[in-house]
Amino acid sequence: MTSTALWLLVAVVAGWLVQLYFTYQQSMAFNRRVRELRKSGTVTVGVAGKRYRGGRAFVALAVDDHRIVRDAISLRGFTTFARARPVPALFDVKVNHIQGDRDFPQLTRQEREAARQAVTLLRQGVDTIDRAPV
Repeated sequence: MTSTALWLLVAVVAGWLVQLYFTYQQSMAFNRRVRELRKSGTVTVGVAGKRYRGGRAFVALAVDDHRIVRDAISLRGFTTFARARPVPALFDVKVNHIQGDRDFPQLTRQEREAARQAVTLLRQGVDTIDRAPV
């Protein structure tokens, strides 16, 4: 193996390790924000979009006992430098409205789909809990 090929291999591995580090940091930051949402109610997270076509979006919703969203955050972007941000368009919205046809022009298509998935997962979890034997 030539010296140039060795340096190229070292550079590729180093770049990959740096990417893994930043991905880990992004994941931990998002998880911290999701844990903070727990103070506002039951938390559910949805994901939508394609990794390389338009990007992915993660939406976390904190829903109270009256099925109203009390807090919401979104993580979207193409890089590992993206951070979660609040989604005020979903604050104080009934869960049924998110699942329905109501338009949220402030949300991207991926965020809208991720919010819908979060609501679907919330309903599945509630149904499972409600049917659990006592």
